[in-house]
Amino acid sequence: MWMLRCLNLRSPYTLCAPPVIFLALLIVNYQILDSSDIYEYGDLQIGNDRRHDFPKLSGNITQEEIPFPIILWWTHFTGEKGRIRTCGDDKCFTTNNRHYLEHKNLSVLLFYGTDFNTDDLPLPRKHEWGLLHEESPKNNYLMCHEDTISLFNHSATFKRKSDVPLTTQYLKNLNDLTDLSHFKSTSKKNEHTLNNKLALINYVHSDCEPPSDRDHLVEMLQQHLRVDSYGSCLHNKDLPSSLQDPLPNMDNPEFYELLSYYKFTLAFENAVCEDYVTEKFWRPLIVGSVPIVFGSPSAIELLPNAQSAIFIDNFDNIQDLVSLILRLNSSDDEYEQYLRHKTKQRITNPILKSIMRDREWGINDWNKPNFVDAFECTVCRRIHENIRREQQGEQTRTYQANWNHYGCPKPLKFSDNPPGNLTRVEEAYWGEGWERSACVAKALKKLIESGQLFTQFDLFSLANELRFN
Repeated sequence: MWMLRCLNLRSPYTLCAPPVIFLALLIVNYQILDSSDIYEYGDLQIGNDRRHDFPKLSGNITQEEIPFPIILWWTHFTGEKGRIRTCGDDKCFTTNNRHYLEHKNLSVLLFYGTDFNTDDLPLPRKHEWGLLHEESPKNNYLMCHEDTISLFNHSATFKRKSDVPLTTQYLKNLNDLTDLSHFKSTSKKNEHTLNNKLALINYVHSDCEPPSDRDHLVEMLQQHLRVDSYGSCLHNKDLPSSLQDPLPNMDNPEFYELLSYYKFTLAFENAVCEDYVTEKFWRPLIVGSVPIVFGSPSAIELLPNAQSAIFIDNFDNIQDLVSLILRLNSSDDEYEQYLRHKTKQRITNPILKSIMRDREWGINDWNKPNFVDAFECTVCRRIHENIRREQQGEQTRTYQANWNHYGCPKPLKFSDNPPGNLTRVEEAYWGEGWERSACVAKALKKLIESGQLFTQFDLFSLANELRFN
């Protein structure tokens, strides 16, 4: 039986359990708001420098006279108790206070993808939903499937086709790609590598054995070339003592300086999904090390120039990749073709230029909002547009997310059969988790659209039926 088999799985994201567990955790209904609660809630922040009191009619928060549409963060992602968000001529009230669920002006509920839980939803559904999910698909496999994504009306994800694309969330601006602060000439790299006995390649990862099978890929490469691995995965070289705690030091100039002496950097993501690129992709481009990329199939469209990285997907076997690395190491001229964004100070990729030009949000940019604020404003403007359309007797716009807004394919592993074969094949552990989550997604959509309340036992029983019938 499927539910019994789930006991043997290691994944923390396994979305199933034996019936006895569901019975023990049975949720009879989703009672979110106790209308008898009296909740004092005034003196709400507006922007960064002004305060405001809404009339506290009878003290009940659901009766507050809030003259703006309300956007409620169902998952407490922002920690915002209450704020008036100004988006051009439009204003909305944003909050994470669930008491506003029954307010007459509530328009949209927002969810952070990693924290989206099937046993904590505002049901029966009465409002539009929005999804912000810039993190890896491994964080919540439910989001990989069309049935889950289509439950949302608004989206801000790493996909370029989402409503607010966060694809470049780790790239501050294009100047970072041409900046020479950490760049080392090829001759200096050659000298430093020889004198300090560095490998040609570095690998800095501490999320081990993820769905992408990247650690296996590194092990295949290590059969032919030395790789300096500073992270906890396949660790063989220590970081300097000042950088021992990796998370707070990932943007440390000293860490950038260390990586800048390596000719190549392994930029392997923990999941393979369209447009999913992280700091692992951008960091080597910023410091001037040639990234060897594995992750998003379309990552080439994000490079500063067409030949700024090496892609695992272009090789049938590891031996051919090794041959290219050794050839580039022996030819400075050929190697430097990959560094023209540094040596020539040029970015020629029109797609990347367009993405950065049109990006509505910024990173530590006083002239632009951060991506959370940008997403809230996108939702706010859509709400007001439909209010105006309704007032003018026009048809309102309908928004719905789809696969292109987040969906990710089933994880695969490297064949390595015969040794070095880079063909991707079925993988049992992460693959089965993805398949089970697909059934849960179908069941979840069916139950939510039915308008009925349901327990976790109802959900997983239906998912079980869908999997085997």
